[in-house]
Amino acid sequence: MKENEWCWDSLEFRVGKGNKIRFWTDVWCAGTALSQSFPHLFALAVDRNATVEEMWDQNSDQGGWNLRFLRNFNDWEVGMVGDLLLKLRGLRPALEEDSISWKGGKSGRYKVKMAYSGLVNPSDIVFPEKNIWVNSVPTKVAFFAWEASWEKVLTLDRLQRRG
Repeated sequence: MKENEWCWDSLEFRVGKGNKIRFWTDVWCAGTALSQSFPHLFALAVDRNATVEEMWDQNSDQGGWNLRFLRNFNDWEVGMVGDLLLKLRGLRPALEEDSISWKGGKSGRYKVKMAYSGLVNPSDIVFPEKNIWVNSVPTKVAFFAWEASWEKVLTLDRLQRRG
């Protein structure tokens, strides 16, 4: 059970009808749960456990997202709703059933060998170089971020352990 979070992080939901995937809490849109990407809107949502199918409105011409919130928005909240709608643009339920795939394998199928190697060698993480080595970032800052991403920054606790 201690690897529960790792297991859920290794799964990817694919929306079909959308009747089994939770709109706000499952990771089905752009790699993160919408509740994490938009925590303020999640707090204002009428039904936080709604499925993708329940949030989709078939009655309009081509269909559309029926986002329901507890109250009207303040001016400063409208931008968040726009960002959410941009993230949802082009996404819509389909006719096939919802499915789950395994991120660890090439075919999307779970393989014990891949899961084992992911648990034994968690350092096989892709280095976020596109986010760190950017021209507009000063070299000192980029180098610090690079060290921090590998947990090599000599913070006070690390210096005390070294003696």
